[in-house]
Amino acid sequence: MSDMSNSVLWYKTLACVVEKNFNSVAIAELLKGIEQLICGSSALVTIFPAHQPPQTTHHRLLANEDPTYQIDPYDSGAYLLDPFYRVAIDEKAEGAFSFNSVSPEGFEDSEYYRLFYKKQGFSDEACMLFQFGDDSIIIISLVRHTNEEPFTANNIKQLNTVFPLIKSALTEWRKYLSQPETPNLEYQLDNALAKFGSSILTPREGEILHLILHGYSIKYIAEKLENSAETIKHHRKKIYSKLDVSSQSELFYLFIASLKSMPEGAMGDPLNFLM
Repeated sequence: MSDMSNSVLWYKTLACVVEKNFNSVAIAELLKGIEQLICGSSALVTIFPAHQPPQTTHHRLLANEDPTYQIDPYDSGAYLLDPFYRVAIDEKAEGAFSFNSVSPEGFEDSEYYRLFYKKQGFSDEACMLFQFGDDSIIIISLVRHTNEEPFTANNIKQLNTVFPLIKSALTEWRKYLSQPETPNLEYQLDNALAKFGSSILTPREGEILHLILHGYSIKYIAEKLENSAETIKHHRKKIYSKLDVSSQSELFYLFIASLKSMPEGAMGDPLNFLM
């Protein structure tokens, strides 16, 4: 599709968003328009309310994509390991970013990458990160699949050019969204991630565990902690033994299962609630 055709479709999208007064249907059209603007092949809108679990409100998946496998595990806790989410939370980043600009060294060897990229047939992802004054975040994810070219620097530039306009539309849409009557300040899965394994592992082992979960390579972990790669591998072996897992894949699913087992409002190591 030519740049001129993309521009015409984009302006039609904006007209539709205004006509529908920024409601949920308008945001669905906006998502489609953003996808077309940079020739993405699928897209998602996920809201991260302050102190509440996320919710994927809109998605444009391919016919062979199943929300049960792609969206549900993400919203249930896997998002904590998403490099786009991490840069939004840890660095308060805002704007459009490419996958390569936010993913840690060695991330392509992580179980998160295998589940949400390789298994789904993604070739690349770009995300728009929106920060709001009440500490909530909205992430718009745009994907290209196998046999499609990765997003270019110009695609990211296009997204950043329209970013202020899209944020204005999302700001209006948020007025339609119901807010929790009493925000559950204790229901923070980030705290569960920080405490994961703490009842079983030493502080050093816990530090290494979290770096492994985030997808960092053994080489990076060794350099960061000023240890040899062999020392980190030794720690990893002990961690796996204590947690009764034998691979990063089992470790990942143990993490997700323990998050799901936590009662609402519970604190501490989520492993304590896993039956």
